[in-house]
Amino acid sequence: MVAIPMDVPNDDYSGINEVVAWGRITTINRYNPFFPYEAAQELASEEIPLVDTVLSKSRDQLQATVLVLGFTYRNLDGSMDLYPLTYPIPPAADVKYPSAAAIGKLLAGGLVNQTPLNIGTLIARSDVKVDISADRVVARHIAIMAMTGGGKTVAARRIIRELIEVGYPLVILDPHGDYLGLWEKRKLFPKSSVKLFYPRIVMTADNRAIVETLVAKMTQGLTEPQKDLMSWILTTINPRVGQPVQDYIRTLVTVAGNIAGGRQQAGTQTSAATANAVRRSLELVLDRLTVMEISNTRLRATLKEYQFDALTDPEGSPESVVRPGQVSILYLGGYDHLTQSTIVSILLEALFKHRAELANRIPPFFTVVEEAHNFVPSTVEGTEETPSLVTLRKIITEGRKFGAGLLLITQRPSRVEQTILAQCNSFLVMRLVNPKDQSYVQQVMENLPASDAKLLPGFGPGQGIIGGQAVRFPLLVKIKFDQDLVGSRTGDENFIKQARDWKPDASAGSRARAAAAAQTLARRTARPRRRG
Repeated sequence: MVAIPMDVPNDDYSGINEVVAWGRITTINRYNPFFPYEAAQELASEEIPLVDTVLSKSRDQLQATVLVLGFTYRNLDGSMDLYPLTYPIPPAADVKYPSAAAIGKLLAGGLVNQTPLNIGTLIARSDVKVDISADRVVARHIAIMAMTGGGKTVAARRIIRELIEVGYPLVILDPHGDYLGLWEKRKLFPKSSVKLFYPRIVMTADNRAIVETLVAKMTQGLTEPQKDLMSWILTTINPRVGQPVQDYIRTLVTVAGNIAGGRQQAGTQTSAATANAVRRSLELVLDRLTVMEISNTRLRATLKEYQFDALTDPEGSPESVVRPGQVSILYLGGYDHLTQSTIVSILLEALFKHRAELANRIPPFFTVVEEAHNFVPSTVEGTEETPSLVTLRKIITEGRKFGAGLLLITQRPSRVEQTILAQCNSFLVMRLVNPKDQSYVQQVMENLPASDAKLLPGFGPGQGIIGGQAVRFPLLVKIKFDQDLVGSRTGDENFIKQARDWKPDASAGSRARAAAAAQTLARRTARPRRRG
């Protein structure tokens, strides 16, 4: 950054104000007026050594382009309020290299009465600390966009750590286990608690409608007659409190099959085709949940050093997930995109409902959505099959009023629904090489200068541009790397070593066959036999 002391007329042109114009260097070109490009071509083609000429190679000059950020008044009680500069900078004005303290004071001027979150330093000034507004991040949403290896998880952990330090409730949706290390390093946060959850839906006395939700989100949906039959079955068959939803669905499959086969009467006029359609929808949900739960269980078995709890009913017990000083990490490993989306939709719908009802059961909370392109995909990705899209769209448009903020993290911005991404009021954009992603980011970030967009492919790990309401003006930042948060399973996998040390598991095949047999048996038990 640079500072230019100058004089500008006051509003009524009755006098002069002494101000400081602030700017950020966007490009620097190096050239030598005594060594023109044409001469270089001639010397190269004729193979003439430079020392045999009168041309100079020691008169290089630097020419910089500066983006004017605004101005501050001088000698006015140390005020660092930034105003737009509408008066031209005079030629031959002195360009000052401001101190770290002066730049820090300028940046801090945008955080008056705000809670600061430190994310790192300026790229070109490692002595200048960069803080962002926690208040604007948690209420008005933020998106982190970077290609694989660009540092998006490092940036997310930095923001998460700072929010943990202020005791803000967090819900982290973790499809691949990238944030499990927070539990491993939980002793670093003595004033907070870190909880690991795995998806599990159990029945209570009041939540049988969850089955209708699962069918609506995980299948093509039901017609009105099919919905009537489903409602009748649910009101007729009472679940056991604490019963896994899969067991309850198996019972419902049996009832629907009995109605289709004429062995049981429904409380409404129902054809065999309607009953069979309901049965097939229930079976589809049952199969998906069963297969995915087996996969998740196997993955958790490899994470023996971590302690997982079953996710409680967010409708009936939201305070077990959201409470002051708690970080709740939902591990979604092993679930396919549709099932992950369904679970996330059910969880966030319930939590947001509690906030929107203003019942004071849970405090404001902040949700971290990793792999956001899977939960809020663009239209070309098939949004009609993504239940979480509608839920997250509602939260991102209405969440500010009720204290429900979002952090969206993606490596493919162009695959995220543009309306939702544009609703984020702050952005941290790191290395992006794909031209489509770069163009998409420019469309979403209306205040991103073209000169900054050109920097995206050249950023190193952890470097990026942050802009929006979380900062005073766009900044080139280097994210602070929290080495002490790196867990034992964090980092690049050494597959060469794994392949070299690999040994076959003789019991793997038998376990897989046993699981498949159990699934087939469960399906046969739930499905009624046809009469010959």
